[in-house]
Parts: sequence; C-alpha cells; structure tokens
Amino acid sequence: MRLRICILFITAIATGCSMFYNSDKFDRDVWLSNNDMTDTRNPRSKMTTDLLENYLKPGLTRDSILLLLGKPYFDGIENRLPKGLKIPDSLSLGIDSVGVASLFDSVDLQMKNNSKIKVEKELKEFNSWYMANSQPDTLMLYPVGWSTIDPNFLAIKFKVDGTAYEFWVEQH
Repeated sequence: MRLRICILFITAIATGCSMFYNSDKFDRDVWLSNNDMTDTRNPRSKMTTDLLENYLKPGLTRDSILLLLGKPYFDGIENRLPKGLKIPDSLSLGIDSVGVASLFDSVDLQMKNNSKIKVEKELKEFNSWYMANSQPDTLMLYPVGWSTIDPNFLAIKFKVDGTAYEFWVEQH
C-alpha cells in the first residue's frame, strides 16, 4: 500500500513539473505532454528556438519529425503565397500576407468606403489575385504558445519527396 502511494506521489510530482518547465532547451517528453493549443503558457514556446537551431534541419523525413515531435495540430496542404511575393498596394485592403483580414479591418473598410458593394468588389479582386498567385504547400503545424491574443505555431514545410526544408514560427 505504501509503495502504491509513493508511486502515485512521484507520478504526480513528475507530471506537475512539466507544467512549470522553465528551460529553453528542447525536451521531447515535455513537448509531447504539452500539445494543447489553448495553453497560453505552453512550455513549448521556450524550447522552440533550441528546437529550430539544433534539431530541425533540412532533409529530415516526415516520419523522423513525427517521432521527434508527435502528432501535429495540422498536417496537410494549404494554398499560400510564395515566399517574398508581396500583395500589390492596390489589392491590400488591410489584408496580411496569408490573406486574412481582421474583423476590425473589414468594419473599418465598410465605414471608410461607405459602400458594401465596393468592398465586395475589392475582396473579389483580391481573391482572384490570391488564387492566381498562391501555390499548394505541404505543411505540419504544431502549437507553441501564444502572442498577446493569437496562437503561435511551429510550421514545417515539405518537398514533394516528403523531406522537410523550411521551419519557422507563425501566428494564426
């Protein structure tokens, strides 16, 4: 009976310690046990720099990344603009490089232009340009914490042969 209580106590302490992880070094066990996107104090955020600098290298296979980081939040294909391609000023409409306008920008645009039809026309032009210039990218996304109000994700981009070649952190 004492042994069971002792094991339970040690397990509780070990589990609790991962919640208060205070190192900037990558720890696979802590990473795997903190995959909740809603966790605003996710310890993954502190270890992301070490992960990017010392573990994630171009040429890693998808399977080796899954072994290291576990199941991603998102694993699939997304249409994105090629790196370095800028949205023309005539089409920007307060829309960021991923193609997402905030609710406040949309309301502000409608008030500024005072014409829902004009805004809809401009959005249609932007969407047409975006569809013509975006390309499918194979990505994995892992939640790594939050900025002020938006979640941050570790993004991993893959070549057609299934090897990773770009790694970065982005907001959603």
